[in-house]
Amino acid sequence: MEKIALKRLENTVYCRLGVSTVHGVGIFAIKEIPKGVNPFADSYIGQDAVLINKNKIKNENISKLLEDYFPTNGNEKCILPLFPNQPIWTNYLNYTSNPEKINIILDSTGVWRTTKTILLGEELLEDPQDHFINGDFKIRYVDRLKNDYLNLRK
Repeated sequence: MEKIALKRLENTVYCRLGVSTVHGVGIFAIKEIPKGVNPFADSYIGQDAVLINKNKIKNENISKLLEDYFPTNGNEKCILPLFPNQPIWTNYLNYTSNPEKINIILDSTGVWRTTKTILLGEELLEDPQDHFINGDFKIRYVDRLKNDYLNLRK
């Protein structure tokens, strides 16, 4: 069992949390991450989520928490995991509006992928608007398309 655990550590652990120069805490490569890799494949990323209207939250501290940790769409809608107290790696992804600095995306199938090789010590940066398709959460949207396709084939 130890051999398996050591192999998993060696092959699937790519990142750690650290102090970000962008904002607060960020995710940093602890080894080179090749292009096209999902560095979160072996972790909970809050896939089970609901899209909520952030403006309906009355408590300012909860609103701030949503803003800091969960993707929002035009500061109105927010992707809230069903288990928001569960630590989620991707909550610590910082974002940039500079396309040249974006090195990880949520792809069209709802899977995280590096867009280029990420070097040891480099912070993973995303574009938060990439979480949405037509105003809906990409993972849920993709799942709905798959379900629609499967239902059509019946």
